[in-house]
Amino acid sequence: MIVKSHKFLKYVIFFLCFTILVVVLYNIYKINESDIILSNIKQEVQQNDYVDFSKVVEGDWDNIILVTPYTDKAKIKNNYGIAVNRISDFSIAYRDDSVLIIFCKGESIQNYIYWLGSVSSSEDEKLYDSLQIKREDAQFKTSNNNVFLNLIHVKE
Repeated sequence: MIVKSHKFLKYVIFFLCFTILVVVLYNIYKINESDIILSNIKQEVQQNDYVDFSKVVEGDWDNIILVTPYTDKAKIKNNYGIAVNRISDFSIAYRDDSVLIIFCKGESIQNYIYWLGSVSSSEDEKLYDSLQIKREDAQFKTSNNNVFLNLIHVKE
């Protein structure tokens, strides 16, 4: 009886250690939304009517993907070759109050934020489909319509 309980205790300890390891590795694998990036952008927007992501957002990224509401993971994978499984909160698939901005290095996700508001490709043209923008072109001016802060892509 003592031998069986000792063996059972080994299995329980192994299972607990394995579970803890899986949880830790899962949290390392997933990327959480960057509050620092969002705060830096909001601060820049409050001070200016223009924001250049390449200057405000630090880190090793070379392009951004603006993901519009109701876009699913498969569409991003098919269009841009980026697996968004590492994003811990992919609620853009059923949200319509924000835009998911993914900061990428090649096809690797570096960071992401949810921008409460909209992003337009020009003054007159609302963005209806996801868009990839190079770092040097990631410049936006702002438009405030009382509720949300809208970003308008500046094309040179």
